[in-house]
Amino acid sequence: MEFAKKIKQYRAQNKWTQQEVAIKLDVSRKTVSSWENGRSYPDVFMLVRLSDLYHVSLDDLLRKDHEMIDNYKQEHMASAKKDRNFTSAYLINVVTSLYFLWRALFGTGMINQLPPLGRTVVGVIIGLLSFNTYYLLSQVNWRGLGRGNQLSLVLTFLVVTVLLTKLDFTALPRTSYGFGLGMGHGVVIALSAISLIETIWLYPQFRQRRD
Repeated sequence: MEFAKKIKQYRAQNKWTQQEVAIKLDVSRKTVSSWENGRSYPDVFMLVRLSDLYHVSLDDLLRKDHEMIDNYKQEHMASAKKDRNFTSAYLINVVTSLYFLWRALFGTGMINQLPPLGRTVVGVIIGLLSFNTYYLLSQVNWRGLGRGNQLSLVLTFLVVTVLLTKLDFTALPRTSYGFGLGMGHGVVIALSAISLIETIWLYPQFRQRRD
């Protein structure tokens, strides 16, 4: 028997309505209806709750429903791939953070002394590292941080930005050209702050996803 038919049968045996099951599982009635009609599947956490609610084993719920098992396999593979991408992006961001910190402390004198081709190569590498910083932001589990941590994150960003501004201060001419340089300088400082904060704040998520 398919999973959808099973949970519908178990609900009927307990003489519960879809709304009553929804309340017990803290989901909407529409979600329960979707499960029972085979339009969607519960996640693994909710599957365990269904098992406990109806007092049946997970093996009983999943047995013979190959489509559902394949769905969970695909979800697991997609989740594992996402975790690998996150850990790789985090490690690359650590390198980016070290570069930006070195740049703030010692400037770009060594890079400026390179030949044109060398500066171009370094610029491309730095551009890719910077892109990775923004990519990592899109992979963050912001809900997992909680509102308190999110507020602390914003405050930390402001503090780090101010510190980097003081470390990386450069006198610029008071012209339109100088204004453009100042804007670019500000973007680099903001990117540096984001990269450093990601390295610090996302370390717990990095360890969790790596394991």
